[in-house]
Amino acid sequence: MPPTPARWNSTTASPADRPPDPPAPPRKIQTPKSKLQTTKSTTSTATTSAATASANSAADSATDSATNSAAAAPDILRPEQFSAFIQAEQKALIDALGVRKAAYLCNYTPLELLNAAGVRHARLFKGGSSAQTAAGELFTQSIFCDFTKSCIGGFEQGDPFYKAFDKVYNFHTCATMKRATEVIELFTPTRLLNLPKLRDSGDSRNFFHSEILQFRDDLVELAGRPVTDDAVRAEIIVYNKLRLLLRKFSELRKRANPPLTGRAFLDIARAYYYVEPRKLLPICERLCKHYETLPASPPSPGQRQIRLMVAGSIMADGDRRILDIVENELGARVVIEDHCAGARPFYHTIPETGDPCLALANGYLDQSPCARQRPLSDAIDFSARLAQDYNVDGVLYIFLKFCACYGVSQKDFIARFHQLGLPVLALSNDYSESDRGQLLTRIEAFLDVIREKQTNLATHEHTHTLDA
Repeated sequence: MPPTPARWNSTTASPADRPPDPPAPPRKIQTPKSKLQTTKSTTSTATTSAATASANSAADSATDSATNSAAAAPDILRPEQFSAFIQAEQKALIDALGVRKAAYLCNYTPLELLNAAGVRHARLFKGGSSAQTAAGELFTQSIFCDFTKSCIGGFEQGDPFYKAFDKVYNFHTCATMKRATEVIELFTPTRLLNLPKLRDSGDSRNFFHSEILQFRDDLVELAGRPVTDDAVRAEIIVYNKLRLLLRKFSELRKRANPPLTGRAFLDIARAYYYVEPRKLLPICERLCKHYETLPASPPSPGQRQIRLMVAGSIMADGDRRILDIVENELGARVVIEDHCAGARPFYHTIPETGDPCLALANGYLDQSPCARQRPLSDAIDFSARLAQDYNVDGVLYIFLKFCACYGVSQKDFIARFHQLGLPVLALSNDYSESDRGQLLTRIEAFLDVIREKQTNLATHEHTHTLDA
C-alpha cells in the first residue's frame, strides 16, 4: 500500500497602468460538521442517481479521449527519450495560436481546473542555471533561494517559453515565492492565491474552497468560456489515473535491482508538468508495461548497490548535478524522492463524485504535504514511511540555501530518520558549480560510511549464524 498522510484525509506590486483584479463576490461556504464530514448530506435519492450518472458519463468521456490520444502518442520506450519529447511539447506550446496559455509555480495548483478551462498550461520550474539565477537576483535580495531567483530570471532573460504565457498563477507558500509572483507581474499578468497552512482545520478547508472557486472564476475570464462541473469531474478522473500510473512507475524502484535510475524517473515525472494528460497517459502506460515485463537483472558482484532517498527542497527541472554525482560517478542509486518535483505529488487521489471544486480543495490539502504546511509532523511521517517502504540505506537531505521551509525544519526530519536507524547527509545546495568538488567528496565519504555499516552488519549476522 502506498503511504498516506498521517492526519485526517478528505485537506503584487502591479504596474501602475494595470488595474487591480475586481474583488470576487462573497460566497457562502458551509462549515464542515467534523473533520470526517465536510458538508451535510441532504441529497435525495434521485439527485444522487443523477450525480452518479454524470460522474460515469465523465469517466466514459475521459476514457474515450485517452483512447483517441493513444493512436497519436509517440512510441517512447526509454526514459531518456522524454527529453526530446518534452522539448517538442514546449515548442508546440510556444507556437500554439488561438489558445490561452497559463503557467503555474506551485504543486498546490489544481491542474484539473486549468484543463477544464481549455487552457494550455505548464509549470515554471526550470532551474540549475547560474546565469538565470543571477538575472533574477537583480529583483531580489541575496538571501532568496536560487529557485526563486531563477523563476524571475527566466522572464528577465526573455526565455521564449516563459514569454509564451498569458498569465501566471501561484499559491502563496513561502514569502520568497510570493515576492517572485509580485516581480513576475512586471513581465506578465499574475494572480496570487492563498494556501492555508493548517491543513486539518475545517476553517482552512472552507477558505481554500473559496480560493479554488476564485481560481475557477479567473480561468473563466481568461479562457472566455464556462468551466462546468462535469468538465472538472472528467479532468479529475484523468489526472487521478495519471498520478496513479506515475506512482506505479516509482514503485518499480522498490525492486532489489530497480529498472529505473533516479534521474530516469525524474525525466518521466517532469512530463506531468508539460504534457497534456490524455496525451501522456498512453505513453506512460506503454513504458510502464515495458519495464514491468523486464526480467530482473542479476545482482552486481560484491556489495549490493546502495539505495538512497533524496528529501528536502525542490529539485528543479535542470538541477541534476547531485543525481549525476550519486548515480553516474559513485555508483549508488536514488530509489525515491520526497520533494515536490519527484514522487511526492503522485501520492494523492481527488474524490471523483460530489462538488468537484470542494473535492479539489480537500484533495489538494490532503496531498502529501510540503514542510510549509502544519502540522509539520505530517510531512515528516510521510517522508519516514517512504524511506521504509523503499528500503533505503541512507538519506540525502538536500535543501536550497536560504530555504525558509526545508532549511529551518531539517533537524526535525533528520531526527526522525535517525530514529529509523538511517544515516543522513544534509547538503545545502545552490545552482553554482563552484562547490562540485566539495559535494563529490562529502557524498563519497557518506557512501563509505553506509558501506562500512553494511559490512559490519553482514559480519555480525555471519558470526551469529556460526554461533547458532
